[in-house]
Amino acid sequence: MFNEYGVLWRQQTNIKWAAGEWFIKVPADLPLPSFHLAIQGKLRLLDADILFAKDEPHLSRIIMDIGWGDSSFCRLYMTRGEEISRATGKIVLIIDDFGSKWNSTTEAFLEMGSNLTVSVLPGERLSTKIVKEARKRGCEVILHLPMEPLSAPFKDNGYIILAKMPQYKIRDVIQKSLDDVPGISGVNNHMGSKVTSDRQTITEVLKELKRYDLYFLDSRTSSSSVAYDIARQLGMRCGRRDVFFDVDTDKNVIREQIKSLADKAGSRGYAIGIGHCYKNTYEVLAEEIPKYQKKGYEFVTLSEVIR
Repeated sequence: MFNEYGVLWRQQTNIKWAAGEWFIKVPADLPLPSFHLAIQGKLRLLDADILFAKDEPHLSRIIMDIGWGDSSFCRLYMTRGEEISRATGKIVLIIDDFGSKWNSTTEAFLEMGSNLTVSVLPGERLSTKIVKEARKRGCEVILHLPMEPLSAPFKDNGYIILAKMPQYKIRDVIQKSLDDVPGISGVNNHMGSKVTSDRQTITEVLKELKRYDLYFLDSRTSSSSVAYDIARQLGMRCGRRDVFFDVDTDKNVIREQIKSLADKAGSRGYAIGIGHCYKNTYEVLAEEIPKYQKKGYEFVTLSEVIR
């Protein structure tokens, strides 16, 4: 559990204590009472407990004996490690492709509340309902605006931006989409590799979004995308995706991608990840979010990091 909380420790074998003595440095930004309660919670799973605790303020440490009944099996020495701090950073989790269905996975994702930013497709039969339900649960909602891809198959249902589309049509598509997904704070692209690499078309799209004072997140479905750079030139609040964390839906792969996202957040201060409304994605996030929160990471909405 020490890894979960970002503490440092070393073990010293001692004849008196069967499992030795553990010298623990608690990061300066981790409240000792919280760590104390966490230790108790873990010990109860083993039917063990803290048998003795002593505060030694002159040494700036707390001593704890751990054991069962009246029998101690190890001793912890906890000191405040002012020179260390937990890994910190803000992590944004965007879940794409909401709108076409409502099932137990959809509902479970929405119950994550402010830990998620929910991206909703326009023109789907449940788009407006999901916006309402997501907002009720504290999720931030953005528009997942379809854009033409380079080669992948797509259908034109009247809610997709096409390359070389005239300005009046772009305006119509965006207006219809905002009617379907109302009250949003921003937009990210669904597909779109052909449009986001077409300077003329994406400029017209971004100018229209700017009229509504919306931010834009480049999902970066293409390495040749110019969307982020143009949004910056237009003076829009904008950002770009760092990690797609469930392209491979194997749970172990998703975990590794979440770790990569956390590493980026730790080094830069924040990181933006995009996943999808899959059962495996939900189950991994439900396990991993509390672990990273214990380490000091914050899960925030996209609005909190977009610049």
